[in-house]
Amino acid sequence: MEYTDRQGIRFPANNGAVAWLDPGVYEDKNQFTPALSALIVNEALTGCGLITHNQDWIKQGMICMVRVDRLAPLQAEIRWVRDLGEGVSKIGVEYLE
Repeated sequence: MEYTDRQGIRFPANNGAVAWLDPGVYEDKNQFTPALSALIVNEALTGCGLITHNQDWIKQGMICMVRVDRLAPLQAEIRWVRDLGEGVSKIGVEYLE
């Protein structure tokens, strides 16, 4: 577990835990259609850190839907995107509900 003033408490994800992202936002969560999978790096009560392949549609500030491991899809905001090179990005996701 890590703690900093900026990030709050973060918990390491279970090995191999995956999240799915959908660039759409739906009131009916049955419409959730994942467009991208991502490895969960860490989790918090308010969001998570993910590592995934670079995608043009993933932008800081965008609102999307995310399904983290076995949880139901949630509306979320991409808070930051960091290019790690080799076609890989780390992204910070904040849950909005």
